[in-house]
Amino acid sequence: MLLGVLLGIFFNLSFNDESPLKNIIIFGVFDTIGLIFLTLLKMMVLPLIFVSIICGTISISDPSKLTRLGLKTLSLYLLSTILAISIALSVSNSISYNFGDFDVGTSIIKDLTKIESNQQNFILNFIPENFFFALSSGNVLQVLFFALFLGITSSVIRDDIPEFVKLMENLNKIFIKIVFTIIAITPIAVFCLLAKTFAIQGSEVLYPLIQYFLTVVGALLVHFFFSYALFLYFLSDLNIKCFYKKLKKLIVFTFSTSSSNASIPYTLDTVNKDYGVKKSFASFSIPLGATINMDGTAIMQGCATYFLAAYYGISLELYDYLTIIITATLASIGTAGIPSAGIIMLSIILEQIGIPVEGIALLLGIDRLLDMMRTSINVSGDVCITCVVAKSEELIDDDVFRASSD
Repeated sequence: MLLGVLLGIFFNLSFNDESPLKNIIIFGVFDTIGLIFLTLLKMMVLPLIFVSIICGTISISDPSKLTRLGLKTLSLYLLSTILAISIALSVSNSISYNFGDFDVGTSIIKDLTKIESNQQNFILNFIPENFFFALSSGNVLQVLFFALFLGITSSVIRDDIPEFVKLMENLNKIFIKIVFTIIAITPIAVFCLLAKTFAIQGSEVLYPLIQYFLTVVGALLVHFFFSYALFLYFLSDLNIKCFYKKLKKLIVFTFSTSSSNASIPYTLDTVNKDYGVKKSFASFSIPLGATINMDGTAIMQGCATYFLAAYYGISLELYDYLTIIITATLASIGTAGIPSAGIIMLSIILEQIGIPVEGIALLLGIDRLLDMMRTSINVSGDVCITCVVAKSEELIDDDVFRASSD
């Protein structure tokens, strides 16, 4: 990771954008290797979600326990997101922005005008009219819903369908093996991805909008160290130091991929092997969290909304803050777990407050780095909630959780 950053900055300072050598190495080699790695991971996300959720729900034979697990997990995910956006607005309120001669300009990404109209009725987005279309189009929410529905139904008649249960278990083993074959190239991929990012953006990516950048980083760190520690302390008796110590490898991995969805296989393995959470529950909680739990994204959206409101001279009232909290929570649920999706969904919040969407152009230069950081927070939240709920239902091995980690 460090070598990739340093080499990227070297290329940025030593070669101009027209340099053939820079284009060949950065776009021909590094970009290709990085994209192959991310594409291979994403290729396995939906099949793994589909099969692992079915296996997980079938293995929980008690319907009342499954319902209880689902309600606990969903409630804590929503609570965590609301807490995240509240922290973002609180931290932002302590900042007095100095805009100087910043100019929004006219350049804006086209995707901002393509927000689907059915976002307002987001509940219907969970239910697929055609499962195979949802699978082929990569709709994680709908695939998750169908897999959960199929798994619950199968668990009721599991004794009558042993062949189906065995098939799902074998497919799960095969998919996991494929995933870890792909993950074996992680060090090379991390090097290439970060080298490309810094070769294009340069170290200057940290300079513009430095107040906004530090505000988001500060809110992310407060949520990471304060909120998750509170969950662990008050809702479980799990060792807080062990929890944070074992997050290091996962944070580096998610930082490099900038994708909650692409990180699902690695997160599942970490939660199971390092934290001792039973596969039956982790296979349900982690994919669900990667889909609806976007704490880092919600923090960015809260800080960005306050920042742009200040830029345009819009004074936010109590009603506006409540609107931001509610809209950001719902928007984070509908945000895809892919790089930079949160900046697109930000336009929904801005429209609700009456802030010009064009202001997002101000944030694009530094969003890539922030995207890396908030993805790590997103996944850390998934792990925290999974461990807390698993502990409450005795689905975690305390000895594994307390064991030392390299």
